[in-house]
Amino acid sequence: MKSKDKFYYSLTTYMNYGVMSIVTTFYVPYLNQIIGLSLSEVGNVVSIGALFAIISQQFLVNKLSLRKNKKLHIITHLCALVGMIIFLMFVNKAIIYFYAVLYGIIVQTVGTVYEIYVEEIAVNHNIEYSEIRKWGSIGFGCVVLLSGTIILRYGFRTIHVIGILMTGIVISLIAIKFKNNKSDTNKKKARLSAVFKNKNSIILGVINILIIGTYTAIEFAYSTYLIKITGNADLANAIYSKSIFSRVFVEFISFILVGKYLKDKDPKKYLIIAFLIGTIRILMFSTSSLILVVLGDQLHGLMYGCYLTFLFKYIREVVDEELVAGTFSFVSVLGSAGANFIYPRMFSTIQENFGYTPMYLVAFSIMLISALIAIKVLPGKKQSIGVL
Repeated sequence: MKSKDKFYYSLTTYMNYGVMSIVTTFYVPYLNQIIGLSLSEVGNVVSIGALFAIISQQFLVNKLSLRKNKKLHIITHLCALVGMIIFLMFVNKAIIYFYAVLYGIIVQTVGTVYEIYVEEIAVNHNIEYSEIRKWGSIGFGCVVLLSGTIILRYGFRTIHVIGILMTGIVISLIAIKFKNNKSDTNKKKARLSAVFKNKNSIILGVINILIIGTYTAIEFAYSTYLIKITGNADLANAIYSKSIFSRVFVEFISFILVGKYLKDKDPKKYLIIAFLIGTIRILMFSTSSLILVVLGDQLHGLMYGCYLTFLFKYIREVVDEELVAGTFSFVSVLGSAGANFIYPRMFSTIQENFGYTPMYLVAFSIMLISALIAIKVLPGKKQSIGVL
């Protein structure tokens, strides 16, 4: 029964991250190429979405933690995602900022909510989370690769329709095949404010926004950077989709190797290693060499498999059990939405005034300095769980 459950959890994760690839990876190219926004306008739209993701994600995750019927909670969120994909198909410049607000509340939070939901299921069933999550990497990569070809032949609307159909399948699988991961009524429940009072949560959150935040936020420039390097939008789109597919395959292998050989290693040490790998990737981007940029992009797969696996393990070491979901949400929202609220305008301004290379070098410097600081300030396993 355990192997059968694991199969359905893995299949659903595969499909869900395939949908995520459609609504996130191709969001910026869609805004730039179809809606007709400039890079600075894209930065504004991304920042608005990020702001509302910051505001809403902790609330949504807290509701998930407290809700007795968690299956209904995640299904409702996915139904809202279907509505957002339909909306995206008809959005225009006049209402793009309104859409950005809803995008932040619904689309940018659904990945984290799903991640926490499935990780908790894995822990409750004694399944190594990386064994499930690796299929999300393959799903993400496969759909990105196919979507790049589909966009060239049939346009963006076709992949949005595919995204709607895939989300419907995910909802059906969760409704029919997932066990209802109900809240334990005997388990102590932490208030949302407890996360913000926990010293270790705050330290990890600050480090994450400096390193992973910079790393994530600067991703918005990748597709336009390829257009500048190649001088051809169609060629750049093709390289973009194949590069992402390739790096996600590396991510899949990374999850396998980490889960098999490193699962009992020190989470703090390998979290730092993941930070440094990400830093090297950004340095390679600064070269403006197409070969080095694409090769550097493959480091994302190596970094992310290590980062996500050890992030969950590290959080479980340094905070109490009832704070795990809230801390992961807090850390991830700072590293994604929080960063997208702060950094895109700064990086787009640097790019417009000085070019892509200085922009990537600034990002590299922020990440390297922060990674060195993280070695010193991140609490170890045996340090007490502090409260501010």
